[in-house]
Amino acid sequence: MTFIKWPSSLREMQHWRRPSFGGLFRVQSVSPGLAGIVVSILLLVVIGAPRDVSCFNISSNQIHSLSLDHHKLRLTWMMDWYRKEVLFHVQDTFQHGHYKFFALGFSPRGELKRTDLCIFLTGSGTGSLFNQALDTYTSRDFNRIYLDTTQNCDVMRIDETSVAFRRKFDTCDPQDVEIHGGTMYAVWMRGKHELDMSQNWTVMPKIEKHDQGVLPVQILRADTIEVPEKQSTVKKVEIKLNKAKIPADETTYYCKVQRLESWLASKKHHIVEFEPIISNEHLVHHMEVFQCVSDPGHKIPLYEGTCANLPAEAKVCNKVMALWAMGASAFTYPHETGLPIGGKDSNPYIRLEVHFNNPDLKAGVIDSSGMRIKVVSKLRKYDAAIMELGLEYSDKMAIPPGQIAFPLTGYCIAECTKVGLPESGITIFGSQLHTHLRGVRLMTRHFRNGKELREVNRDDFYSHHFQEIRQLRYRPKVLPGDALMTTCYYDTRGYETATLGGFSISDEMCVNYIHYYPATKLELCKSSISEKSLYNYFKYMQEVEKQPVDPDGARSTNYRGIHWTRTRAEQLFEYYLEEPLSMQCNRSDGLRFEGFDWEGAPITEFSPPKPSTDAELDGRCSIPSELHWFKPLEMGKCDAFRDCIYAEEKIKE
Repeated sequence: MTFIKWPSSLREMQHWRRPSFGGLFRVQSVSPGLAGIVVSILLLVVIGAPRDVSCFNISSNQIHSLSLDHHKLRLTWMMDWYRKEVLFHVQDTFQHGHYKFFALGFSPRGELKRTDLCIFLTGSGTGSLFNQALDTYTSRDFNRIYLDTTQNCDVMRIDETSVAFRRKFDTCDPQDVEIHGGTMYAVWMRGKHELDMSQNWTVMPKIEKHDQGVLPVQILRADTIEVPEKQSTVKKVEIKLNKAKIPADETTYYCKVQRLESWLASKKHHIVEFEPIISNEHLVHHMEVFQCVSDPGHKIPLYEGTCANLPAEAKVCNKVMALWAMGASAFTYPHETGLPIGGKDSNPYIRLEVHFNNPDLKAGVIDSSGMRIKVVSKLRKYDAAIMELGLEYSDKMAIPPGQIAFPLTGYCIAECTKVGLPESGITIFGSQLHTHLRGVRLMTRHFRNGKELREVNRDDFYSHHFQEIRQLRYRPKVLPGDALMTTCYYDTRGYETATLGGFSISDEMCVNYIHYYPATKLELCKSSISEKSLYNYFKYMQEVEKQPVDPDGARSTNYRGIHWTRTRAEQLFEYYLEEPLSMQCNRSDGLRFEGFDWEGAPITEFSPPKPSTDAELDGRCSIPSELHWFKPLEMGKCDAFRDCIYAEEKIKE
C-alpha cells in the first residue's frame, strides 16, 4: 500500500481567491501549497509512477480514477472528507493547444440539459496567466451555456495537457449539482474553438462525437481495498458457461452446476475477491453464484442449460456466494472477513445463474460468461455472508402505469432479526441495490426501537445500467430487533398497463444484496403484501370500483384488468403502506424461521423518507435572495412523498 505524507502546513489549507469578473483565475505557482501537492499526487497516479512514495501521507487506496474516452483522457479524484471537498485532476485535456476548452461536470440523470459544468479555457500562446475556469450550467434545450451567479470551480492548476480543481460536496448553490454518494453522471466535452462568455452566456458550440461523453460514476466512494495476502497464496476458481447458445427470447436464465476441485472441496477457504467474466456485454444483465446447501455426501448432477430445466436435486443450490450486475466490476472483501467456500463439512457443488436480457430477440448468440473467484486457505477473522433485503419476487406487488416515482417497500421486520441475528449483531460492509428497467431511486433505512438510524445505502439517481456492489464507508451495525426497510421508486410513464413484480426484465424487482459479517443462517429478509390483504383489495375493486377483476383469479390478470386513474394509483400506494405483510424470513435452505406467524406480519412504523440532500437535512444552506427565482438543477417532478428530484421527461431505454 502506498502512503503519502502531507506536510503539516496543509492542515492550514489555502483558500484560493475568487475573482469578481467572469471566473478568470490568474494561475500562479502552486508549490508547495495544497494545489501543488495534490496535483503532484494525482499526476503520480495517472502516469504510473512507483507506488512506494514515502514523502506523502495519503494511501493510494484513497485515489480513484475513470477513463473518459477509453484513451488517454482520464479523470482522477480523491476526497477531503474533513473539508467536504473533492479534488479532481483530468489528464490529456487540451493536447498541447489542439483544443481551446475542456469542460467537466455532472448531470443529475445523464441528460445533457441542465448540466453543471466547469469549463476550462486556454489561450493559444498566451501562457497560464490568461487561462480561465468558469462555473456554468446548460439550458433546458441544451442550446446555451450560462455563467453561474456564484463561481464554485476552485481551480488548482491549468496547463497545456491537464486541469486540476476542487469542488465542495455541496456548494449550497442551486445552479450546481451536489456531489453525493449515489450514482452521478460525469459529462465531459472539449472543442477546438474559443468560447466567448463576455455576455455571461454563449451558444452551445458544435462538438464532435468523439470529443464528448456521459458516464455513470460514484464519486463519494469508500477507499478501495486490496487483497493483503501474497499473490502466490491466492488461488482462482472459475465457473462459466461453455459456449452456451442463448435462445432468441427477451428473458433467459441460464444455469450451470459445477463440482469444486478436490483441493477446495477438502478444505475450507475464504473468498477474498470475485470478478465477472463477460462474453456479451449487451446481453448479460446480472449473474449469481450459489452454494449448494445440503449434506456433504449429497451428489448433485452436473448441468448446463436453461434454469427452467434445472434438475430437482439442484434446487438446494440457492445460498448466494457471488453476484454481479451491469456496471459493476470486481468486489474485494475487507481484510477482516471472507466468504466461506469448500471444506469437508459443506456440499462440494456450486451453481452459476446468468440472466440474459435480449429485447431484440437476437438468435445464434454464443456465450461463455461467468465468474472468477479468488480464495485463500488461511482463514480471516470472520466468515462473511450475503443477505437479500427488499421485496419478494412475486406478482403480488404491482406498479400502476403513468407514475413518476411510485414507491414500493420491502420490510425486514424486527421479529425476523430477533430470531435470525446473533446477540452481538452483524456489520454491513457492502451493498448492491437492484431493480429492472423502471427503477429510478432506491434506499434501505435502519430502525431501532422505533427510532430511525443512519441509512444503510441510498441512490437517489439510480440506473439499472450501473449496479455496483458498493463498499460502504459507513458500516452499519444491525442488532437483533432492528428493522430494515428497502424502498424502490419506479417511473412507469409511457406504459399502459400495470408492471408486476417477477423475474422477467419486463417485470420489476426491489432488492438490496447486503454483504456482512459474521455469517448467520438468515438468507432472505423480504416481504410482500399478505395474501388475505390482496384478496380483500381485489374484492374492493370488484364490488366498489366495479373493475373487471376476480378475487380468486390470477393476480397478474387482475392488476392488468384495472383501469388505472390517479385516485386508484394513490389508493394502492396507501394500501401497501397500511396492510399486513407476508414475510420471507428464510434460512439458506429456503425454509422460514420458526417462532412467529410470518403470514399477516405487522409493517414497521415509519415516517416519510428524509429529504434527498444533506443540505435539506441539516438546514445549513440558505439560497441567496438573487437566486430565489432559480429552480435547482436537480429538481424535477415530485413523488408520492413530495420529494422532487425526478426527471421531468422519461429517459427512454
